[in-house]
Amino acid sequence: MMTRLICSILAAGSTALSMAAPASAHEVRYDEHQTAPVARRVDYDGYRGEQWRELQVTRQRFYGRPHSRWERARFERWYAHRCDELRYRR
Repeated sequence: MMTRLICSILAAGSTALSMAAPASAHEVRYDEHQTAPVARRVDYDGYRGEQWRELQVTRQRFYGRPHSRWERARFERWYAHRCDELRYRR
């Protein structure tokens, strides 16, 4: 008797859950002028944001042209060093 009661309660509960609205993982689309929300980097110094932008432009310009592996390695070392300077400077 007790087993039948528990089974019917579980069946009713699973039916109720299956009839609830299903979770959806839909894709969020952004038009060309709207950007996806991102966490902002806190700029403690007003000029540091401009320096980050200049660094990104320099990186894009460098990778816009073909380079030898030695030039790429040298640039990557410089780029990592510069990022560390901007990130950890007080």
